[in-house]
Amino acid sequence: MDESIIVPPADDQAAFELGEMLGRRQAFGTIAGRCSAADAECLRRMRDEKLFASRSASWDEFCPKYLGLSSRHANRIIGHLEEFGPSYFELAQLTRVTPEQFRAIAPAVRDQSIHMNGEAIALIPENAEKIAAAVAGLRREAAPPEPVSGKDDAAYIVDRHCARLLSEIRQVVRAKPKGTNKIILRSTIHEVIVVLRALDLEMGI
Repeated sequence: MDESIIVPPADDQAAFELGEMLGRRQAFGTIAGRCSAADAECLRRMRDEKLFASRSASWDEFCPKYLGLSSRHANRIIGHLEEFGPSYFELAQLTRVTPEQFRAIAPAVRDQSIHMNGEAIALIPENAEKIAAAVAGLRREAAPPEPVSGKDDAAYIVDRHCARLLSEIRQVVRAKPKGTNKIILRSTIHEVIVVLRALDLEMGI
């Protein structure tokens, strides 16, 4: 006895998929806070495949009524997915990072990790504190140098130069140099320590 497979009409299937998406995250109630890559992908499917058409005449009408956000906001989220991929949302789930900030550090975010000083920090909640510190360090390294207009500005520039220098030293140390290279590195580190201590005393701190 043959059993026929009942395939729902295309419109019914679209409506079913839309209902699933909306129910999965309760009309994307978390989008106003931190949106996941899965949320962003659902938004893109709703818009690009016109799944919204089963409930509203237009995307502009659908977004505020069923998603609780404007179509402009939804389009912005979709744009971030298309420009950055899931990595942006994975990082933004764990630490506050704007698209502009992510754009500057994007090369260091890959394979579900953030890479800094030879270390790959997995993008998981347990590493939230380390991830925030890594983002701050990468942003500082990526910041363009500012013109020196006075002593205060010079102090900020020295701070950035020192951050880069320390990053380079850490990389060399982790490479475990041997022989003459190790001796030179240890000598340089000790000399820097002595000079910085003297400067610290000179400043009276």
